[in-house]
Amino acid sequence: MKNRVSLTVSALFFLLFLSSCKCKQLTPNAQDYNVQENTDRIVEKTYNLSKTMLLVTSFKNDLIARKIIDYNVLDVETKKILKCGSFEGTKLVWYTNTELKGYPHIGIIKENNNGLLEDNFNTSDQSILIEIK
Repeated sequence: MKNRVSLTVSALFFLLFLSSCKCKQLTPNAQDYNVQENTDRIVEKTYNLSKTMLLVTSFKNDLIARKIIDYNVLDVETKKILKCGSFEGTKLVWYTNTELKGYPHIGIIKENNNGLLEDNFNTSDQSILIEIK
């Protein structure tokens, strides 16, 4: 009889111990804590050398070398859009205070019939200048 009483008292204390455990429980509010960031597009902002204009570019975040870059050029003082558009290439940067330099995606260079590349073809010279008025 004493064994039974002590066994039930032990079981009761064990149940009380488990119920009083301060474990962190996930509630619906705690599950919503992980906010998914928007990593679909990358937005970059760069000033020209004189800091009078701001270039805002955005492109899709993927591993493809050729990107479609949407760009806006803003006047810093008035926040007015001076030039906007899209460019297809690898990158778009400031060239001068009033010009942007775009680098197109060259891809694979094919050989001509003689098996040699043309002498005047240089991939570093291939760029596009965009003038801002």
